[in-house]
Amino acid sequence: MQKTSAYNVSQKFNELDFHDDGLVSIKICPLHTKTNSTNIDLQFLDDSTGFSKLLSFRGCANLRYIMDFDVLANNWFAQTQRATSIRDVKRMETFVLAQMPHWRVKYMAPSPNNKPIRKKLLSLERYVLFRVIFFGGTLEVLAKDFALKRGNR
Repeated sequence: MQKTSAYNVSQKFNELDFHDDGLVSIKICPLHTKTNSTNIDLQFLDDSTGFSKLLSFRGCANLRYIMDFDVLANNWFAQTQRATSIRDVKRMETFVLAQMPHWRVKYMAPSPNNKPIRKKLLSLERYVLFRVIFFGGTLEVLAKDFALKRGNR
C-alpha cells in the first residue's frame, strides 16, 4: 500500500530538528488571488552550527499563533522546543472549526455556516497540521507542504 503525499510530508517534517534554535523572524505572505496560496516563513538560527534555516509552509489554510514575547526573550539563547506534525483528520477539523468564532463573519440563510470552508473540510486528508513549539508559545499551521533551506552564518 502506497503512503499518501501528506503522510510522507508529515514523516519528513517529524525528522527535522529545531530544538534550541533561535527564532529570527516570521513572515506571512498572504494570498492575493484565488489561484495562489498563502506561505508562512520562519527563519531560525541553528544553535549547533550557527547557520540560518528558513522553514517555509506552503499551501497554508489556517494559522494559530500564540506567543508571549517576554518569555521568549528570557529564552533568547534557546527558543525552540520542538517541531511536530499531526495527520489526524478529526484533530485537523477541530483545529479549523475552533477558529470560526474569531473570523467575525456571519452568513445569511440559506447558506450553511461552514460554506467558505466546506471544501477544505472535505479535503483535510491532503493537509498536515504542523506545530512549532517554542519556550514561550506555539505556532500551528494547517498546510499542504513545507520546505527547509539552510543558509550561511
